[in-house]
Amino acid sequence: MDIRRIKVPTALVWSTPTTVTKTDRPYLKDGNLTTWLASLKPAEREQLADKNRVVTEALFNDRVILDRVEGEWAHVFVTRQSSRQERRGYPGWIPLTQLTTSDEELDYPTTTVRLAHPVTQLLDENKQPLMDLPLGTILPTTGQDSEWIQVVTPLGHGWITAAAATLGVEGTDDGSRLLTLGKQFLDTPYLWGGITPQGFDCSGLIYALHRALGYMIPRDAQDQFANGYPVAPEALAIGDLVFFAREHGTGEIHHVGLYAGSGKMLHAPKPGEAVQLVSMTATGLAPEYAGARRFWQ
Repeated sequence: MDIRRIKVPTALVWSTPTTVTKTDRPYLKDGNLTTWLASLKPAEREQLADKNRVVTEALFNDRVILDRVEGEWAHVFVTRQSSRQERRGYPGWIPLTQLTTSDEELDYPTTTVRLAHPVTQLLDENKQPLMDLPLGTILPTTGQDSEWIQVVTPLGHGWITAAAATLGVEGTDDGSRLLTLGKQFLDTPYLWGGITPQGFDCSGLIYALHRALGYMIPRDAQDQFANGYPVAPEALAIGDLVFFAREHGTGEIHHVGLYAGSGKMLHAPKPGEAVQLVSMTATGLAPEYAGARRFWQ
């Protein structure tokens, strides 16, 4: 099995290389997601969803299984994102330039650290700025003191601050911590396929919040609904997932939000809008309510 790792902060995973447009080509060369997002017009953001151009994202150091190579592209399975489509991981295409050429295992045991802040600066071996990494990035560690954590990355040894691994949100349980963390991303733009604070889709927001707390849940809403612990309406608690389906709640799952108590939910609505905290009845989704699931207990 050929394993590679992501070597850019956030790699877009494309449905097929043929969906790439002229606007996307600079990103394919430099992996700069911030510049790419700034270049997108509102209509182009909507096309990401309408034409299913991007299916998800993979984070720095995430492992992918290399399925096949076609020209400058690799068809991969993102192993940390489970999917009903493929048992090996979420399938899609990534430019070869954003992947390592191999996956070298260390000769000694290490622990891992999960980045818990929206953005964390990765420093190189000499503690010079290297890149900014998003929430949920997971890195092997080889040493730590009260101020610094030494990490191993696809680009070599580096450093992050010790505070980067501290969640920094309080709560009586992980359900309330999920909500407190999620509220940090109010007004974050919707981005089809997005799982980072630079842009979320509905299930990507849910996946990212759980990942930051150490829960590796499925990537898509339909799979989240199929795998979570069922919760009755009268037992809903903060941090539970609320799902909505076509055909008055009996058909295909098409949306998910994080229950926030008092009939409200935190969710990423649709292209052109941003993460918001709203009454479930005010969204017009109430007639499509399909049920609730829990992963945090």
